Amino acid sequence: MNTDTTRLASKLIPALAALAHQTASAVPAQLAANRSSVSFNHTGITAISIVCVLLLYQFWRFYQRAQRREADIRLQLWRQANYDYLTQLPNRYLLQKCLEEAIADCQQSQQPLGLLLIDLDGFKDVNDIAGHAVGDRLLQNAALRIQSCARSGNTTAKLGGDEFVVVIPKPRDIQVLHEIGAKIVETIRSPFYIEDNQYFVTASIGIAVFPDHSKSGEELMMFADQALYAAKRAGKNQYQFFTQTMQREIRDRISLTNDLRSAVANGELHLVYQPIYQLHDLRLIKAEALIRWQHPTRGAIAPDVFIPLAEESGVIIEIGKWIFDEVLRDLSAIDLLRLQGTQISLNISPVQFAHPQHLMAFIKRLQRSNIPCERFCFEITEGLLLEPSRVTQDTLKSVKQAGIKLSIDDFGTGYSALGYLKKYQIDYVKIDKSFIKNLEVDNYDFILCRSIIQMAHELNIKLIAEGVENARQESILKVINCDFIQGFLHGRPTMFSSLLEQVYQQAAHQRGHSLLSNETKH
Repeated sequence: MNTDTTRLASKLIPALAALAHQTASAVPAQLAANRSSVSFNHTGITAISIVCVLLLYQFWRFYQRAQRREADIRLQLWRQANYDYLTQLPNRYLLQKCLEEAIADCQQSQQPLGLLLIDLDGFKDVNDIAGHAVGDRLLQNAALRIQSCARSGNTTAKLGGDEFVVVIPKPRDIQVLHEIGAKIVETIRSPFYIEDNQYFVTASIGIAVFPDHSKSGEELMMFADQALYAAKRAGKNQYQFFTQTMQREIRDRISLTNDLRSAVANGELHLVYQPIYQLHDLRLIKAEALIRWQHPTRGAIAPDVFIPLAEESGVIIEIGKWIFDEVLRDLSAIDLLRLQGTQISLNISPVQFAHPQHLMAFIKRLQRSNIPCERFCFEITEGLLLEPSRVTQDTLKSVKQAGIKLSIDDFGTGYSALGYLKKYQIDYVKIDKSFIKNLEVDNYDFILCRSIIQMAHELNIKLIAEGVENARQESILKVINCDFIQGFLHGRPTMFSSLLEQVYQQAAHQRGHSLLSNETKH
């Protein structure tokens, strides 16, 4: 009941009581004054008294019901503010209070406390494919499984999304945390049965311990998150304890990411181009533009180190725009005839497809220039084609309509979604260098590469073998009819001017060979 109702009740209840009292006391006095002349109606007096009492009773019941409703509403609001509506577990706000109280208790008794941060691997795929209703059911079931693994007296909470936390105060020893972590991983790995279908997710868990790692609840959460990240990097479906090494790695990643944000403005990035040769005659047909980062204090930073950081932080969008500008600057500075039709390949991140404004701006710039779109190839990953968003599908369609070619990079290391190769009109497939490295006649890599090449040729797709470093690899690839090769055997990444020189020398050699053939015929 609100404040106005309470105030009204506090005034009316005493007033009704006073009215009843006055009525009861006034009637006998009137009887005494008029005893000789008036016959008092006892029935009327009784009726008035009863009515007053009934009104008082009814209003009192109304007051009690309003009080109960107000208490229920307050409880409901408190639960909404402190509990997750889906799983009915404590939410982030209540977890913070529970964690602070548990730490204070453990500090007073000088006993440890364990904090497990749990993330469901693959939950987004279930949500995207099966829908949010199934995703919600899976979260509810996962919450019950996690609670069943946590012992009595422990707190299980839901942070949001698909993240959970288990607080374990005063464990007997560190082995208890190992056991609970392993138990949660095992129980989450079992299939979830929802609406007659099976769904699979796994759990990655990060564990931090009070007071070994920190005496602050906020830091424990942060350190558990770092351990969770390490568990995911190690392959997911496992738990990891926080270590000081992790903290150093995280700090280094943060520092490197911050440096990367200013690398474009500071002129620390540059492009190199690696030739791609047609295998049967070793003609330079294509070249891949590769980005390099020369850090002012750390020196050269490998692309496989800073590209993932750029994608995680979103800096890849700015870097991608810079690459477009640089490539156009290189091509605009020369007569395109000097390139002899050489096609330039650019690596495009899934993040750029999710925010395609710079991709579309690049295509429009090409269409306004004298540079044909057919002279470019976008290299994408297999994962981009697995359940692509509507934005990604529309962007892929626009890319193909403009005439830009598409190539699947590192084929064979991801989903190998063969059905999508034809659907999205893929022009090239690049066999990952991990399969070329140990390529020998009739070994597993040989059989795999031959199968990929045969399949691609059936779909009218050209094959590029990456990482070709010796003549034996080259000769084996010829035997299984690979179309192109890329690697240190014939061409290392080089500056654009050096690439032009190679193209020019190749053209001169071909002209000389053609003249010699004509003279021989005559």
